[in-house]
Amino acid sequence: MVPTSSSGYLSPSAYDLRNQVCMIPCGDFLNGTPLKWSDEQLKYYTGYILNGQPIDSMFKGFIFNGYQARESHSIHPLFIGFAEPSDMTDWLSWIDALFAPEANLHALHRLSGNDKMDVWISFPYPHPFQRSFGVVQGRNLDFESDINRLTAIQWWLDQLLNRWREHSHLHDKLELRGFLWQREVIDGDDEMLVKWINAAIHAKKLLSMWLPNYGSGGVIDWQVLGFHVTALHSNYSGNSSFDAGWINNACLFAQYFKTGIQVTWGKGLMYNDTHHLDYFNWGLEDQNSYMNESFLVYQFQNQTLESIYRNDLAGYIQLYLFLKGLYQKINYPGISY
Repeated sequence: MVPTSSSGYLSPSAYDLRNQVCMIPCGDFLNGTPLKWSDEQLKYYTGYILNGQPIDSMFKGFIFNGYQARESHSIHPLFIGFAEPSDMTDWLSWIDALFAPEANLHALHRLSGNDKMDVWISFPYPHPFQRSFGVVQGRNLDFESDINRLTAIQWWLDQLLNRWREHSHLHDKLELRGFLWQREVIDGDDEMLVKWINAAIHAKKLLSMWLPNYGSGGVIDWQVLGFHVTALHSNYSGNSSFDAGWINNACLFAQYFKTGIQVTWGKGLMYNDTHHLDYFNWGLEDQNSYMNESFLVYQFQNQTLESIYRNDLAGYIQLYLFLKGLYQKINYPGISY
């Protein structure tokens, strides 16, 4: 049974997870995000910074989401077409980047202070375009076969978990919770594979996460597909045909189907200057109550928390208040609710 809150959302304490989870995109070549996040870059996510110093905690969980570990090869399905599908070299390089001594998991460990933090890791997408992945169990895997795709994922999970066990000094402050399926849509070509992968993850006593959009293929059946944690993106970004009411629509769906909610704050043509306030405002008790009653995942598209801190300190403070459940509605010119 899915652990739910009184409002129907996936509970903020589901499976004893630490709520307030932040996406860390690694190696997104279109947006220039680093493959290896340093202490200096991550400190704005782990700690609430004022006057250059952390004075309180911020996020409690982190998703390390891999895009590209080697130039011109994508481990994220979104960018196939811009780059070649990844092979064994890329998948191992993603693990190397996660455990780089100067970055990522080690950096998060150094920044954790007295707080233990949850870690989620994306596994590479086994794209069917990859016809020669590398040799596993004595055969060169061709991803036209779903069995070969599953074999590759199981092999990678074993490599990752072996490395995790080797770095046991990280375990006092970091807790590996599970893995992220990267595609926002699950179609017929992936359905059985997803079920097999989620069963393999569950057999290792870990959890599987999915971050679909409102209306994505397969989202109604997220539990049947074997996911433990699903958080819904409303499709609202401020500068599109979807107005802020889509946040409410997504919340009604999330409450009925027992998912969590994604809070997004982006930069660029798709995003206006107030969409993040809409996400904060609609999360209050007199609106949809997800600030305190839902498992929440945050994404900061095309920007970092350091850039927000430096360019929009008021917004950074508002985010902190929302994370702590202390935010109060902010009106702005033209607000419609």
